[in-house]
Amino acid sequence: MNKRLLVFLSLIAISFVGCNEDTYDYGYVNFNIDPESTEYFNLNTGNRGWEYFEGGMRGVVIFRINYGEYICFERSCTAEDCHGRLEVDTITNMLLICPKCNSSFIYVDGSPNSGSVAKRSLYNYCNYFDGHYLWVYNCN
Repeated sequence: MNKRLLVFLSLIAISFVGCNEDTYDYGYVNFNIDPESTEYFNLNTGNRGWEYFEGGMRGVVIFRINYGEYICFERSCTAEDCHGRLEVDTITNMLLICPKCNSSFIYVDGSPNSGSVAKRSLYNYCNYFDGHYLWVYNCN
């Protein structure tokens, strides 16, 4: 009986220690917006508009690639043990920068810039534009 208990406790301990899963910091997202609304001024400004939204782990940023095409990212930095909140570089509108570790990410695909502490791309939220509303949701 003691051997069974020892084996059972060993299996539990191994399951907690043995798995060092590389996961993203993201949260549940499911919302829609009218991207042409004047409420989202930044999203409709210039060639690469963008806007911040509540949701996810540290917020969501939406970039407008062109009319009808958008890309949505979690604002959590992917550098190990950083957990910073990303901000759009307002000079170029092309980079997301982590003020905590100075990592930077390219807005087109969320990949880290060379020289960044972060080595993983940003978590990408799925989206669908039906011609009037932009739907943003978790991909999995």
